[in-house]
Amino acid sequence: MAKIGKYYIPGLTFSQSIEIVKTIYQNNISSDEGLATKLGHTTTNSGGFIKKLVTLRQLGLIKSGIKGITLTDLGNKIAKPLGNEEKQAYKEMLSHVHLITDLNKKLNSKSPNKEGMLLALIDLTGIDRALLDKEVFKIQKLFNDALKYIPKSEDLSFDGGGTEMGTEIKEGVSDIIEIKKGALYLRIPEDLESIEHAEIMLSAQKQALQKKHPKK
Repeated sequence: MAKIGKYYIPGLTFSQSIEIVKTIYQNNISSDEGLATKLGHTTTNSGGFIKKLVTLRQLGLIKSGIKGITLTDLGNKIAKPLGNEEKQAYKEMLSHVHLITDLNKKLNSKSPNKEGMLLALIDLTGIDRALLDKEVFKIQKLFNDALKYIPKSEDLSFDGGGTEMGTEIKEGVSDIIEIKKGALYLRIPEDLESIEHAEIMLSAQKQALQKKHPKK
């Protein structure tokens, strides 16, 4: 996922994420391979597929790893809402994306034109407009999609815990996680996104090797 300032930009719109969650639920998918095939990917190692998994995890919709894929409580509520829980579930999902919650406060649940969005992002992030100009269309598309799930003047703050996509990252060099054991050496930044990327990529590599060298 791209990042501007302290904010992450999801790799999927909310509508796309909801559709994938419903696909998982309706087809009882429990493996990376099953989901990749259903979404039209030829391999679980593709960048596009990994990006989808990371986004769904950071939205709090799935858990994925060596044991496969499972929907979280939030994912189940969105895939098959009961009673009046759908509105609250959408609110919780959007609360994981601080870029959207902060933009919504600034724009009062209104969709601006490209110039208006650019000005809002400059004010919000303090990033040079030349850099923001490369991302503004993607963010505008994401925000416009989010408005489908935000009642006007709705406060998107949600005290539900869990993983937050918009967690602020300290400027400069992040702390590093180093794992050394025999020939194994792993070195990644000590932040949630890097750890989740590593988990998914290692899981994909393990599954590929298990297929290539099945246990007898």
